[in-house]
Amino acid sequence: MHNNRGYKSFIVFSIILMWTIFIIGSSGCGGSRKTGAPAGGGESAQKKRELSKINLGQSAKANEVLSLFIGKNQNNQRGLYIGTMEGVYFYSFDSRNVIQIVDAESKLKAEKINAICQEDGGKLWFGTETGVYSYNFNSVRFFDIGKTSALVQSNTGMVWAGTQYGLALYDGSKNFNKFTRKSDNLPNDDVISFGKDTKEATLYAGTRQGAIVISGPGSFATKSGTSMKPTPSGDLIEEPGNTEMSGNSIYAIAINSNGVMYIGTNMGINRCKNFSNWSVFSADSEMPAKTASGIGYKKVKGNSPLISNWIKSIYIDEEDALWIATTKGMSYFNGDGKWENYTMSEGLASNKVNAVAGEKTAVFIATAGGLNVFDYPEVKAAPPGK
Repeated sequence: MHNNRGYKSFIVFSIILMWTIFIIGSSGCGGSRKTGAPAGGGESAQKKRELSKINLGQSAKANEVLSLFIGKNQNNQRGLYIGTMEGVYFYSFDSRNVIQIVDAESKLKAEKINAICQEDGGKLWFGTETGVYSYNFNSVRFFDIGKTSALVQSNTGMVWAGTQYGLALYDGSKNFNKFTRKSDNLPNDDVISFGKDTKEATLYAGTRQGAIVISGPGSFATKSGTSMKPTPSGDLIEEPGNTEMSGNSIYAIAINSNGVMYIGTNMGINRCKNFSNWSVFSADSEMPAKTASGIGYKKVKGNSPLISNWIKSIYIDEEDALWIATTKGMSYFNGDGKWENYTMSEGLASNKVNAVAGEKTAVFIATAGGLNVFDYPEVKAAPPGK
């Protein structure tokens, strides 16, 4: 009898214990900024985002999107500036309407817009194949500084342009002052990207032969990685750099809330802090190698699910997760082991992704076939505060 009572007590205790473990496991303990799932937080994290397309102009060129920038229009409304092969468009987060930006002289309508930047005061800058336009919501002004692939306003208010002829700094009134490899010891004159830490005054620029640390006008330092270069005899030799960075053609630089820098090159993504403690994330690829017939390629196994090593743009969202534009689609990386890849099979307008930007839970994806937005259906491209 006593044994039977003891057995029943044991059964009851076991059921209570298992139920307690289940409750604790379901509710979790503590918290982290990264949840292991695509950012969104709260109720949205349990739902699924969807890819949709935002139509721009009628022509194919108008839907070949090259650049993105989140800013404000002349009515102080937030939205997305969209640079295409045929002019600039603005997508309002409030009305969700798209309009083409038409200046008084109609000069922007036919321009290929490689880069976009907006000053704190509202003035817009557009980088094109021949130079830079400034735009005050009415008229434009052209600066003949050569092909411009990148634009940024520094935390100190200076407007920098990355051109095929070096760095260019707007003097605030009439001209751009130029800094080149010859006169200022830049690693390369073809400047193709910028990155900045919103908490620091330092600015970073990417070139085809390394990074530039910009401490101020004329104050530059070079950071480079090991690269392979052919010799006249047909051999390949390693040319060492001053960092452990993989690849020297730097197409994207992004910095998260903890000051961790991600550098996108033609050889994957490099992660570091203050140019030390390096990690590299790479995709399966082909690398230059010496063969019996000369310089060829060999297959190299990547160390991550990254969809392509050719990085075009990196957007870091509110959860410090990365959205990575590549030549073969878009990759998502939460910074801690979780990867997801998106291609035309998932609904992208093209696998050639040129830029990525975001607003709250919405991720905007610039492709060669159009502009996609990836968001939860009920809050798609919602304005701030709603």
